[in-house]
Amino acid sequence: METDPFNHVTEDSTEGCNRYKSIIESVQAGIFILNLTGDIVYANDSLCSLVACEPDELIGERFNKLASSEQVQSKEVDDFNSLISDITEQKEEYETVSFSIAQQDGRVIAVDLSFHVDDDGTEYILGEAHDVTERERRAESAKKEQEMLAKLYEVGIENDLTFEQKTERILAIGCEYLNLPYGFLTRVEGGTQKIVHAVGDHERLQPDRSAPIEQSYCRKTIKSDELVSIQDAQAGLGDDDPAYERFELGCYIGTKIITEGDLYGTFCFAASHGRDEEFTPGEQKAVRLLGQWAGYELEQQQFENRLKGLHTGAQRLLAAETTTQVAEITVDIITDIFDLPITAFWEHDADENVLRPVAETDKAVTVVGEAPTLERGDALLWESFDTGEIKNYDDLTEQSNVYNSETQLRSEVCIPCGDHGVIASAATERYAFNEVDLKSLRLLEALITEAIAAVKREEQLAERSASLQQQNKRLEEFTGVVSHDLRSPLNRATGYLNLLKDEYDDEWIEKVGDALDRTKALIDDLLTLASQGETIDEKTETPLTEVVQRAWESVPTDKATLTISSDIVQIPADKSRLRQALENLFSNAVEHGDTTSEVRVGTLIDNTGFYIEDNGSGFSSQDRAEIFEHGYSTSNSGIGLGLTIVRRICEAHGWEIQAVDGHDGGARFEITGADAYTEPDKK
Repeated sequence: METDPFNHVTEDSTEGCNRYKSIIESVQAGIFILNLTGDIVYANDSLCSLVACEPDELIGERFNKLASSEQVQSKEVDDFNSLISDITEQKEEYETVSFSIAQQDGRVIAVDLSFHVDDDGTEYILGEAHDVTERERRAESAKKEQEMLAKLYEVGIENDLTFEQKTERILAIGCEYLNLPYGFLTRVEGGTQKIVHAVGDHERLQPDRSAPIEQSYCRKTIKSDELVSIQDAQAGLGDDDPAYERFELGCYIGTKIITEGDLYGTFCFAASHGRDEEFTPGEQKAVRLLGQWAGYELEQQQFENRLKGLHTGAQRLLAAETTTQVAEITVDIITDIFDLPITAFWEHDADENVLRPVAETDKAVTVVGEAPTLERGDALLWESFDTGEIKNYDDLTEQSNVYNSETQLRSEVCIPCGDHGVIASAATERYAFNEVDLKSLRLLEALITEAIAAVKREEQLAERSASLQQQNKRLEEFTGVVSHDLRSPLNRATGYLNLLKDEYDDEWIEKVGDALDRTKALIDDLLTLASQGETIDEKTETPLTEVVQRAWESVPTDKATLTISSDIVQIPADKSRLRQALENLFSNAVEHGDTTSEVRVGTLIDNTGFYIEDNGSGFSSQDRAEIFEHGYSTSNSGIGLGLTIVRRICEAHGWEIQAVDGHDGGARFEITGADAYTEPDKK
C-alpha cells in the first residue's frame, strides 16, 4: 500500500506543503522539504528510491539521515549547519547550497538546498537530489552509442566495400559496443540454422557451420516478436538445454533479420560466460538497429544480384529473333534468377481473344499439368493483362476467379507484357512473393516489353524489305518495258518522220517531231526516277565549280549566262547524281527565264550548303508549296518531273532543298546540309 508522505507533515506545515504536492510528486528528481531546524518533513518517492529508505524512515529525521554521518563530507555538513543557523537568525533568503552524499553501494547523490518563504509566511528549505553515478553512467552509455553510430555511418558510406566486408565490420562494431567476443549472422531455412558471417574464435560459430534450429539459441529469437536476451544461459536455460549443450554460451542477445517481410535469419552476439547485469535498453536498441541494417543490406544485395542477372538476361532477350524465343528466354530468366520454377508464358491471340501458352517450365507441368488455353475471364491472368499491372495474389484460396479451384498452388504473381501476353509464376506456399521479387519483376516486365517490340520492329523491317524487293523487281520489269517496248516504237516513229521530212515540208510534221521529242524526254525522266531511287553511291569531296560548269554545258541555254562564286571549293557528294540535279535546276531556270537569263551559283552565308538563283519570273506561293511534287509544272511544255528528281537526289544525300524568292525577284533554290566550303568572300 502506498504511503502518502504528506500525512507525516505537522498541521502547521501541511497547508503549505500541499500547495506543492502535485508538482513534487510528478518529477523524477528526489525532492524533500526541511523545516528551519533541519528536520525532514516531506520526501517524495524518487528520493526514497535514491537512498533506499521508506518514507517513515526519513520523516522527522535530520537531513544527514540521507546517508551515514561519516559518508557526508565535514565541510558540507558545516555548510548545511551554517545555512540553517543563518536562516534561523536572519530570516533571509539564501542562494542554493550544493553538496554530495555517498551511498553504501558506491553511488554518489548530488544535493541542492535552497531557502523559501511561502505566501502565508511559512519558511522552509527545499532539497533536490540526483544520482550522479547514474547520470554519469547514462552519459557514458550515450557516448558509446554515439561512437557506435558514427562507426556504422562510416561503414555505410564506404561504397567500395562488399556486403561481406560490411557485415564483418558491423559485427565487430557490435562486439566492441557490447563487450562480447562473438558476433554472427545466420540464415534460417526450413529447420536449419546456417552461419553466414561471424567474428570471434568460437569453434562452432564460424561461417558455413550449421545446426538444427531446436539446438540453437536462435530458436527463441525466431519464435519471438521481440529481441531475445539471455543474461545467464546456464541458470536460465539449464545445463541440459540442447543449445547450451551444443554451444556452451553463457550469455546471448539476438534479433530477427527481416527482408521485405520475410524471415531471413538472425543477427546475434554472445559470450561463453554470463553477464553480471542484464542487457540494458540501450544495448537492446543497438542490436535491433544492427539487425535492421543487416536486413536492409541483404535486400540491397538481393536486388543487386537480380540486376546483374537481368543485365545478362536483357542481352539474351534483345538477341531473340521471334516472340516465341522471347517467351522461352523469359521463362528461363525467371527460373534461374528469381528462383521461381513454376512459371509459364501466354501469348494473346487477338483474333480469337484467348491466351495461348507458348512456354512453361518442367516443374509447372509436374505440379499443375500442361498450361491450358484460357478463354476471357477464365483465370486471374486476364486481370493483369487487361489492366497492364503486375498482380500479386498472396493466397489463392481467397480468390474466386482461380482457373482450377483444386490446384496445389497457393500464391501467384502475374506479369503483363503489353498487348502481347502475360506471364504467371506461382508457388505452393502462401505469401511467396516479397517486394524484392515484385521490384525485380517490374524491371523484367520492361525488358520483355522492349524485347517483343524489337522483334516486331525487325519483323516489320523484314516484311518491308521483302516488299521493297518485290517492288524493285516490278520496277525493273517496268524499266525494261519502258526502255524496250516504248523506246523501240518511238525510234521507229522518229525514223518514219525523218523520211517524211525528206519528201514533204509541212508544219504538222514539225509539230509531230516536237511531240515525239517530248515523249522521249518523258521516258528519260521516268527511267531516271525508276532506276535512281533514293540511294546514292559513296560521297567524295567533289569540286563544285567543275560539276556546275559541266552541268551547264549539258543543258541548252541559248544566250543565258552562268555566274559562279569564285569562293566555292568542294562539297561531299556523289558527283554524277549532283550533276544530274544541277542539270535539272539549270533547265528549269532557263525554261522559266528569257534568252538573256542570268543564273548564279554560290554558297550560303553560314557554309551549310549552296544555292542556284536566276533573275526570271520567280515563284507564286502555290509554286513554292507544290513545285517538288510529281507532275507539277508552271510551264505548258513541262512534264513536272525535273524538280522531283532534284528533290530525290538531295534527300538521298541527306540534304534539304527549299524554293525561295531570289534577290532580284527570280527563283532561288537553297540546298542545306551539304557543307559547302568557301573563302571569306561568300554570298
